[in-house]
Amino acid sequence: MTHLDSTAPTGTDPARTRLPGGSSLLSGLPGRQGFGDASLIRVGTGSIDLGGGNPDRSLLPVDLYREAVHELMDSPGYGARLGYVPAAGTPSFRALLAEREGVSPERIIVTSGGINGLALAVLGTLDPGDTIVVDDPIFPLFLRVLDLVPGVRVVPVGVQADGLDVDALEAHLAAGVRPQAVFTVPTFHNPGGAVLSAQKAQRLTELAERWGFTVFADDPYRELAFPGAEVPAAAWVRDSEHVIGVNTFSKTLGPALRLGYNVVPSALAEQYVKLRNRLDGQASGVLQDIVERIVGRPEYAQANAAAGAVYAQKARALHGALHRELPGELDIIEPQGGFFLWARFRDQEADFAALFDAAQDEGLVYQRGEWFGVSPTGGASGAVDAVGAAGAASAASDAAGAANVAGAAGGAAGAAGQGFGSDPSRTRGAVRLTFAELDVPTLEEGAARLGRAWRHIHG
Repeated sequence: MTHLDSTAPTGTDPARTRLPGGSSLLSGLPGRQGFGDASLIRVGTGSIDLGGGNPDRSLLPVDLYREAVHELMDSPGYGARLGYVPAAGTPSFRALLAEREGVSPERIIVTSGGINGLALAVLGTLDPGDTIVVDDPIFPLFLRVLDLVPGVRVVPVGVQADGLDVDALEAHLAAGVRPQAVFTVPTFHNPGGAVLSAQKAQRLTELAERWGFTVFADDPYRELAFPGAEVPAAAWVRDSEHVIGVNTFSKTLGPALRLGYNVVPSALAEQYVKLRNRLDGQASGVLQDIVERIVGRPEYAQANAAAGAVYAQKARALHGALHRELPGELDIIEPQGGFFLWARFRDQEADFAALFDAAQDEGLVYQRGEWFGVSPTGGASGAVDAVGAAGAASAASDAAGAANVAGAAGGAAGAAGQGFGSDPSRTRGAVRLTFAELDVPTLEEGAARLGRAWRHIHG
């Protein structure tokens, strides 16, 4: 079996030979490597899959769906609702979402789910050759969205317990990097679980406004906080013209729904409506009407709170099982919400490709930490050496106070010798495990299988 330890470089190569009948974009799209590569996964009978990102469907508000659908279909003139709707979304749904976000309805663009929202933000912000700063470790599917704009340069910045390392970002800016955008998952980070603090969010928007870049705030897990978890208000998205909020109902109403929305800068809202129209015309008006009826009811928030409480129980069970099965072997970040637990083996000399194989032999599938790294894609206008030095200095001063989500102090110092590549110490030997979809006994058995696999390769 081939083992791929990092995400493929981002961006298609405009110079690649075009396939007969295909565009350079179509011809240059790379295959999946690492995260999501089915050729690396063996799911047999009885396997436990801790690698996915699905909600527990028993926790979705099915009764609210049922009632909303009946209300819609029994409403007068239902047939008239089966026509086209505006590209930006139905006016009443946009108004409801705007009220929830504290913005004007003109800033709401309804999308066909989170990835569609990210594609809209990328296509509306980036040109070939632009630079974007991204989380490291990163949600790998975002890198695939970047493939829509060939030649984008990617600069990884570490994620700490309180979110994106804004000090390291500022060091990059001082060293000459000029990003057009910054991407981060601010709440219950995928994969690391971090929550961006209000102080960092304010600093991030201040930097965006000073240097002229746009922040993509990808926030699918915000409504799934565990009881007692503190989630800062998203005022930074509402109050800044340099932030695009990307939201989806996939985690609270199910991924099959394919519905979400972006909060875009008011100055660009009209242009984003035009872009939305040219991508796929519109999101389903029927689905918008159904979700409007669900989200507008207090039972929706109650269902999310109840789901968060169950997810918290599952997360604690998996966390405890890992400590029992692998005592002293793991540094584990305890989740406060969302779907994922990020753990890292302390022995960094182990063969983690062999561990992944041994786990699958035991009937366990997970996501390897190395698949959440960012491969180098070149430098921005001669700033590589300066950026490496600045990043190292920032990391050295920061390491005493906070570890990044992969548990490596001074991570950017390691990246200094790699240009703009990811620091491997942030992801090597890490595992991302989902606790959302499965029940507690299955999660505990998954931890037992990981323990057996570790002992098999480690002795």
